[in-house]
Amino acid sequence: MMNKVSIIIPVYNVEKYLPACLDSVLNQSHQNVEIILINDGSTDSCAHICDEYARRDGRIQVMHQQNAGVAVARNAGLQKATGDFISFVDADDLLHPEFYTKLLGSLQKHHADIVECGFLRFANEEDLPTQETQMKGSEKTYATEKALELLIREEIKQMPCNKLFTAQVNKGILFPPGRKHEDDFWAYLIVGNAKKIVVRDEVLYFYRQHIESNMGRKYNVTRLEGLLAIEQRIAYMRDHFPNLENAAAKTFCLGALWHYQQLHKNKEIDPDKSLRKNIIHRIKKYNKVEVFSKWKPKEIFWYQFFRWLPDECVKCRTYMNIGI
Repeated sequence: MMNKVSIIIPVYNVEKYLPACLDSVLNQSHQNVEIILINDGSTDSCAHICDEYARRDGRIQVMHQQNAGVAVARNAGLQKATGDFISFVDADDLLHPEFYTKLLGSLQKHHADIVECGFLRFANEEDLPTQETQMKGSEKTYATEKALELLIREEIKQMPCNKLFTAQVNKGILFPPGRKHEDDFWAYLIVGNAKKIVVRDEVLYFYRQHIESNMGRKYNVTRLEGLLAIEQRIAYMRDHFPNLENAAAKTFCLGALWHYQQLHKNKEIDPDKSLRKNIIHRIKKYNKVEVFSKWKPKEIFWYQFFRWLPDECVKCRTYMNIGI
């Protein structure tokens, strides 16, 4: 059968949320799916929950592996996938019942490679809207370079879970093993590999935010991996989409300022200032007129202030309540 969707779900110590996630996947209006659960060395009852759901529904496959991280788990799922389309779901999140029907319809209607929908953060199921909060029929299509520009500006999100992809556009692109912010390293490669991207405004994905999630925690040193990803993105743009190099460099430099500010606020993470010194060293290479020629004057001001007087700059921004 055509239109088969491979749904890849890494699972790690989310026993409290996993059944609700799987129920939302199984209750989709589009039923032609294979569900690949990768139990990434869970120490709670997730392994049992995965196996129990697989016994109930033949569309579910379970892979058990030693804990190796989300990137390795997703890559294992990609190697196992046989569908025409690929979807990634986090094991503590929820899907709207029409998630696949609507996203698949958009892909086919526009002959696109990737479709993204709106998503809603929530802490408890009680926080979810009782009726659909959607803007029906609102969708836009973008060619590769424009989509990458929107990705750099974070108008297209780096997260894979609010998207549906063709299997072809995923071919040969894997998540970097061992990285905490694997999405940031992967997103620009997959968008750069697509010829057409559709963005729907409808809220069809529900992202659970809790203290155990990476984004739910206090600022920590692993967040710097996200900064490395957007720095590597500059070289990719230079080689493949040179018109976007300036925008990518701006995002990195202003993102570096934000990270420096967080390290300044949480000094116990960087007691000898080595991380902050490294950030300043890295941003100085972009002090070229051709790099920030397209930046706004305000952005150039903050970059130069930060480059010359980083501690004074972050104190000023904190006082002005910027970037906190």
